[in-house]
Amino acid sequence: MYKETYRWIVGGVLALAAGCDGGELVEADDDVALRGGSYSCPPWKCGFNSAEVNGRSIRELNLDGVANADGMKIVGFVAPLGLLGNYKLTVEGDELIARNGSGNTLRGAQLIGATILVQSPALLSLPVPITVLGYQEIDSWAAGAPKVPTYALLYADVAALLGVRNVCNGDLLDTLATAATVIGGETYDLEDKTVNAGQNRWLTIACAGSAAAKMRLLGYGPQSSATTPAQRQATLKMITADYCGEGVSYTQNGTRLDWANESGTVVPDSATLGDVEAVWNEEGALCLGTPRIAGTIADCSLPRCDRLSVADGEWITYAVP
Repeated sequence: MYKETYRWIVGGVLALAAGCDGGELVEADDDVALRGGSYSCPPWKCGFNSAEVNGRSIRELNLDGVANADGMKIVGFVAPLGLLGNYKLTVEGDELIARNGSGNTLRGAQLIGATILVQSPALLSLPVPITVLGYQEIDSWAAGAPKVPTYALLYADVAALLGVRNVCNGDLLDTLATAATVIGGETYDLEDKTVNAGQNRWLTIACAGSAAAKMRLLGYGPQSSATTPAQRQATLKMITADYCGEGVSYTQNGTRLDWANESGTVVPDSATLGDVEAVWNEEGALCLGTPRIAGTIADCSLPRCDRLSVADGEWITYAVP
């Protein structure tokens, strides 16, 4: 009876969306920097706002129904219409997976139509159904890395033009766009810009353009790569320009940047590189040359980068003139 109660809700969301032509801590807008390239800013480079439902954050969710810091929690999962069996949601390899007791597995496009039921302390009525209404695999920014699964996650909102809203809503014009990826077993401190590793049964919903999503696209997913928490934290520090390692970002959304990592899986886009900005490890910048935003004065003392290279850290970045 519980599941059937929500099947008509899911059907309503699907019906509303069917009439529509589908034509980054670290999630804060001013904490993301543009990947090297032109001023045209594709969604996964600049992106949208944090993952939210009715103004309540769902950036972090626990698969066993433990409430996050905002009181949001998963209270159920409904497989796509027509599929029987008690499917349970999990995250493996930094992608959403659903399995049932018979050994059947749903992943990728097979999840379209599935619904995650979430409850908020601010919503005293029925749980809100977040429905997977789109799936796409996009190219990783790291050489040799597999494509990155991305999802269009929508929920019903009577105030929205189409009656539904994308979880990553910001400036998102296409409601059905796949604007979120997921990161398993790890959460991120937005103020300190640090990694909370070993968070078993927790997942992060990383919206396009956020530092967490960029980290994933750079091939640094906690489940989908062999990287360490220190390497991933270095990546977050680098993306957000946290020079001093204290959580302060010295960048603005849309700032161009070239970067390369020590392992050589990520190389700069630009044929001609600008001045070295910084070399990075998990503590922040090891040195500071030309800041990515001209005139920036960091609130800490850092040496010049004349004697350091990417081999001394995890990342090296170059300012784009």
